[in-house]
Amino acid sequence: MALGNPDHPVGGLSVRRPEGVELRPLGRDDFPVALAMMRELYGLPDSEAEPHRAVYEAYVNDPDAAPFLAMADGEAAGLILFRFRRRLNRATFEGWVSDLFIREPFRRRGIGRMLLNAAIEEWRLRQGHAILLEAGDDRTAARQLYAAARFHEAGRLWELVPLRQAAVSSGAAVIRQVQLGDVEAVTRLLVELGRPVPAPERQAAVQRTFTQLVGGADLLASIAEVDGMPAGVVIAQLRWPFYTLEPQLWISELVVTEPARGRGIGRQLLSTALASAAERQAYGASVTAAPTREAAGRLLRVAGFDEVGSGYALDRS
Repeated sequence: MALGNPDHPVGGLSVRRPEGVELRPLGRDDFPVALAMMRELYGLPDSEAEPHRAVYEAYVNDPDAAPFLAMADGEAAGLILFRFRRRLNRATFEGWVSDLFIREPFRRRGIGRMLLNAAIEEWRLRQGHAILLEAGDDRTAARQLYAAARFHEAGRLWELVPLRQAAVSSGAAVIRQVQLGDVEAVTRLLVELGRPVPAPERQAAVQRTFTQLVGGADLLASIAEVDGMPAGVVIAQLRWPFYTLEPQLWISELVVTEPARGRGIGRQLLSTALASAAERQAYGASVTAAPTREAAGRLLRVAGFDEVGSGYALDRS
């Protein structure tokens, strides 16, 4: 997080504050209040806090995290959990708001917009390509806030909670883990999903990101091959919220190349990702899919996913 000169703040600390409201980075000592607010947001039980501390401290100490806390009338009024993450075919960072919460007594004072603006300014400072976030269909105020901040709806949000043990489906393809040498094949498949073609001058950066992610313990990525040729890919990552004791699976990409569709390969890839997540004790899975991807919607519904909300994006342009 870039704090800058306190007399000339930059990034998130430069945003305008409502009268009587203080904004500061979320820190280690804020663990009790941050956990309490997340439990209030999600209706989680008030169980022992200490098992959550290590994941919380890892989050606030992560250089790719930029969470903020709002204080009003001497009390914690709200927070935003924001971080930067990398995608396999991108050279730049993507911002992600995992949680934004304002306590009831402090709503309708502009605090939510202030916190969201703080995340946006951090993203602009890092020159990311987009910010993504999600909102349930029942979160009317949040959806209005995102629309006012010029986020656009980027797809429907699907969730599978609890995550059920998935038997890997058989089908037309051979499924294996994505390896370091698959960068070109994965990039070509993601282009079919609508992802941009990396510019030549960005290829080295894309390769570095690919190497970093594929070597990480939390990436669950598989590629499908038919007759030795790449036919599809699923890219999923485990996300570790500090307010739960199990991870969540986030499926960021799932695509089957056009000539290989209709042969059950998407089902094979999805069931492989879910089985791997179940082995890692994930409590659930989420994915955002464009409404126009009707086959993807049918696949998710058959797998037990429910349509619960929308994904939103703010693009650099």
